[in-house]
Parts: sequence; C-alpha cells; structure tokens
Amino acid sequence: MKVITGLALTMLLSSMAMANNTLAINMSQMENGLSNVQKGFLYNNPVLIKEGVAEIHKANALFHNSEETKKYLPKDKKHMSNIAFNASKRIDNASADLLKSLDKKQFSKAHQSYSEIINACGSCHAVVRGW
Repeated sequence: MKVITGLALTMLLSSMAMANNTLAINMSQMENGLSNVQKGFLYNNPVLIKEGVAEIHKANALFHNSEETKKYLPKDKKHMSNIAFNASKRIDNASADLLKSLDKKQFSKAHQSYSEIINACGSCHAVVRGW
C-alpha cells in the first residue's frame, strides 16, 4: 500500500512540476511576443509587430479551454479558471483588432489594441497572483 501511495504522490508531484514548467515557458513566450510588438511600434516595424502578435496568439492558445486552464492555476485559485479563459478571449480579440488596424495603417488604433492585450494580461495576473 505504501508503494502505491508513494507512486501516486510521485506522479502527482511530477504532473504539478510539468504544469508549472509549461506555464513558465508559456509566459516567457507571451512576454517575448509582447516585447516584439512593443519594439515594432518603437522602431516603426510592422513585420516585427505581426511576428509578436503571432507569438502572443500561439502562447495564448494554452488558455482557450477553461477546464484545461485549471491545472496551471494555484490550488486555491482553480475555481477562477474562467478569469484566465476570459482574459484569453480578450487577448485574441485585441490581437485581431491590432492586426486589422495595422493593415489599415491606423497605428494609434493598433497601439490601443496592444494596450488592451496588456490590460487583459494584467487582469488575469491580478487574480492569479493576488495583486
């Protein structure tokens, strides 16, 4: 019985470590995408902005399922997975708006959409990290 309990505990801890590692990698990808969008605006480089949005979109896909999102949230916040899910939708919508505005050369609107992405990230972090 002790062996089975030990194996179950090991599997649980391993699963949690993998989830934490996945989240850390994902947040790093998200940050890199945000950084590239910002650099694109600073250096008037629409290609870099689009590359950054693609990185954001790829990283954001992790949160497209509120049930799956639960495994990446702290134990006492798992019931708030809908917050991350809703933030994910906001990021997707703002990213699409950013690209549309960029294609129309409406840079001020595109930058407003970038700000909305940042706000969506911040709202999720406020809940998850208790800011």
